[in-house]
Amino acid sequence: MKLAEEMSAQYDRDGFILVPGVFSHSELASIKAALAEDVTVKGPHLITEDDGETMRAVYASHTRHPLFRDLITSERLLGPAMQLVAQDLYVHQFKINTKRPFGGESWAWHQDYPVWRDADRMPEPRAVNVAVFLDDVTEFNGPVVFLRGSHQLGSEASRRREGDQADEHIDPHDYALSTTDLSRLAGVHEMTSPKGPAGTVVFFHPEIMHGSAPNISPFPRDLLIATYNASTNAPRPLGEPRPEYLVGRDTTPLVPHARLLETVETTMTGAGA
Repeated sequence: MKLAEEMSAQYDRDGFILVPGVFSHSELASIKAALAEDVTVKGPHLITEDDGETMRAVYASHTRHPLFRDLITSERLLGPAMQLVAQDLYVHQFKINTKRPFGGESWAWHQDYPVWRDADRMPEPRAVNVAVFLDDVTEFNGPVVFLRGSHQLGSEASRRREGDQADEHIDPHDYALSTTDLSRLAGVHEMTSPKGPAGTVVFFHPEIMHGSAPNISPFPRDLLIATYNASTNAPRPLGEPRPEYLVGRDTTPLVPHARLLETVETTMTGAGA
C-alpha cells in the first residue's frame, strides 16, 4: 500500500490522514480473537480503569501473540508509515486502548511525543502513530478528537504536571493541556474527529494534540495503536529505561510483507514482558 502524494501532503498539513477499508471483516475477526487470547495473560501490561477491573489498555501484544507480530510488519501499516517518516522503522510502542460500552473513560487532551521525550529521551518526533479501528467508530462511542494542524506548533511548551505520578505507565492526564490552552488553541485549530467502520486506519503525528470523551453508547470502541519510530531515533535513557512492554528495545528496521492476517496461526507464545 502506497499513499498518494495528496495524502502525504494532507498528513503534513493536518497532522493525520484517514484510510478506510484497510482490513477485511475476516481479518478483524482474527485480530479480535487474538486480543481475547492476549488479555488472559496477566501482568503490568494490562491497564485498568479506575474501578481496578475494567480493561483500559493492553500493551505490547506483538511480543506475545504471532498475529500482532505479523500485523506490525504488514505492508498496509508499515509501508505508509515508512513513507511518512521517510526512514527505516521499528516499533517503539504497541497498545490497544479499549472503551467498554457505557463506561469507557476519557483520555485527556495531550501530545504523545513529550511523554517519550521526557520519560524515554527519544531525541526527536521522527515517529508516526498508526491506529486501526477494531470497531466502528462513531460520534457516540468516544472517538479520538484532533486539533487539526496543531502538530506544526511543536511540543517545547508541553511539560509533565507536578504531582505524584507513576514512573512506568504514564497516563495522558499527566501531560494534559490546561482548559485555557485548549480554548486558545481550539480557536485557531479546528476540532475534528476521524470516524469510520471497523478496518479503517488513521495515521497521526506524535505532536498533534488529541483527546477523547467517554463512551456513552452501548457499543465498544477498541483502538489498536502501533507507534513506529525511526531506527536512528531510538531513546537514549540516562538511567534504567521504562519496561520493555512500554518501550521497544529491538530497533532493527522492520521489513514489510503482504500476507493476510487470517492466515496467521493464533497460538500464544509465552507470558511476554
